[in-house]
Amino acid sequence: MQLTGLIHDLGKLLFFYGADGQWDVVGDTFPVGCAFSPAIIYPDTFKGNPDYGHPIYGTEKGIYSKGCGMDNVMLSWGHDEYLYHVVKSQSTLPKEALAMIRYHSFYPW
Repeated sequence: MQLTGLIHDLGKLLFFYGADGQWDVVGDTFPVGCAFSPAIIYPDTFKGNPDYGHPIYGTEKGIYSKGCGMDNVMLSWGHDEYLYHVVKSQSTLPKEALAMIRYHSFYPW
């Protein structure tokens, strides 16, 4: 867990590789394919998103079935999700460490 704490934000290095700004690397992680949670910071900013109010993506469960499990939920792209995929394929960290990396900015949870 000490190693995970040390590396958990290394995905922010994406900022130096073609990022348009801090907003597309750093920020809240949230599920996509379903309604945006009011627990996301600045939830009103999502009103301009084409998925907002969509007949499927704008519903509470969206593309997911009840109880599908977090491993089956697609999350927004950012430094957490990037590092999770890198470490998942290139390390022997346990699933608990991978979850710490993937979900550490998932505030709506």
